[in-house]
Amino acid sequence: MPLNLEEILALSDIGQKINYLKKGRKTELPDCCKLWDDWNPERHEIMVDKKKYPDRKVLEKEAEKHFDEKTGKTYEIEAKYKTEPVNRISIPLEQDIVNIQTAFTVGTEPSMDCTPTDDDEKKLLDAVKAVFKSNKIKYQNKKIVRAWLSEQEAAEYWYVTDDDSFWAKFWKKIKTSFGGKVKPTKKLKSVLWSPFRGDKLYPFFNDEGKMIAFSREYKKKLMDDSEVICFMTITDKMVYQWDLSKGYEERTPFAHGFPKLPVLYAYRPEPYCKKIKTFRVRLEKLLSNYADCIDYHFFPILELIGEVIGFTGKTKDRMVKLEGEGAGARYLTWNQVPDTVKFEAETLTNMAYDMSNTPRISFETLKGVGKASGTAFRFMFMGAHMAVENHGEVIGEFLQRRVNFIVSALGSINPTEFSKASQTIDIETELVPYMIDDLNDKVTTAVSAVSGGVWSRREGIMFAGNADRVEEAVSYTHLRAHETGRNLVCRLLLEKKKMKNEKKNKN
Repeated sequence: MPLNLEEILALSDIGQKINYLKKGRKTELPDCCKLWDDWNPERHEIMVDKKKYPDRKVLEKEAEKHFDEKTGKTYEIEAKYKTEPVNRISIPLEQDIVNIQTAFTVGTEPSMDCTPTDDDEKKLLDAVKAVFKSNKIKYQNKKIVRAWLSEQEAAEYWYVTDDDSFWAKFWKKIKTSFGGKVKPTKKLKSVLWSPFRGDKLYPFFNDEGKMIAFSREYKKKLMDDSEVICFMTITDKMVYQWDLSKGYEERTPFAHGFPKLPVLYAYRPEPYCKKIKTFRVRLEKLLSNYADCIDYHFFPILELIGEVIGFTGKTKDRMVKLEGEGAGARYLTWNQVPDTVKFEAETLTNMAYDMSNTPRISFETLKGVGKASGTAFRFMFMGAHMAVENHGEVIGEFLQRRVNFIVSALGSINPTEFSKASQTIDIETELVPYMIDDLNDKVTTAVSAVSGGVWSRREGIMFAGNADRVEEAVSYTHLRAHETGRNLVCRLLLEKKKMKNEKKNKN
């Protein structure tokens, strides 16, 4: 009968315990070496596989027959060859596609939709935003999505640390001196785990498919430059750690203090660019071979027909005299047309981007667009936005679970202030695909919808990009003399633009 998590953790044999914890993973570990070889252009097979793509063997000296007068025998001196390196062109195609997909997925910060019902919920919402800001979540989101797309999996671990900053200590001392109420000086911190960062991840799922524990195997470098293999397991209450390089030495477990498992996990069965790898391999081979051909035929060869009988002239007007039947001279040129190479290279590149729903963001691609509207860009980026929708099945859920965890964590860290609000607040997060917006288009749409009675002023202001000041903007319940709803929306947008310019000038 299979053991449950509690029974596994209660085993006395640490090796057996860790083995069972690893078996809780329902999927195979990603092949980190293979993934890294595909990700790093310096590790592509065109660069490292000398058997499949050997260097060129060039004849340096032809074989000669030599007569030995002493022995009266003739022997042959073998030809001499030298090895010359061939062109090896690697293309970071996977990196470019993954980076573009990452930018479209979380380049624009995911939205947080929440309408606080009281002051406690408003304070909790502000606290969640403060945690995001202190942990630089907008940058960490990109790291997570990039790791998920290229490494197949990524995990985010949250923990509590003391706020030992100067101002935290200062206000604590002041409030204590005057008998004031001191708030907990705890901070939520996070760290990212992924295969390229040297981590082997072992999520532990129960029979219902719920992750009830998470393990991580990693190497820790000591002060004497030696390495120790470590294994840690996190449950909904405790953190367990072992040093595997020291005969399974167990460290003291501790309670993390959260009401939920403090690990968020994202997984995909294969890297995002697996389906375009064959295109990239063929493209690298094509361009490398073509470069060899160009090098070989770069300098033309002069072919002389007939017998050379002398030279005339000096320097610029110098000529060679030839005689005999068909005497003449000509340069041997490479008559191969490069259009076929160009066609195949462009076809392979376009197919790689098209099959991954990735737009080619380059000057050559966009120079023909001209002054395109926001609507035109939406059509151009439709494939990327569809890909983002698919990414949302995993990443969207990941972000929502993160928000839910932080809400519950803040309620446990500061129960007097956030305990009640953490049970009632409703925060929904959603991916916002990156888009080049045309302000004129947004203003025109907002004005038309407000003046036509389709939208309220609040909806028009939010659509036009003034969501950060929506409450302030809507508070304009009175219109200026002879001012319509259309004029109000335009005025508020102009005020926003003026504030941005003033802020830019100050910086």
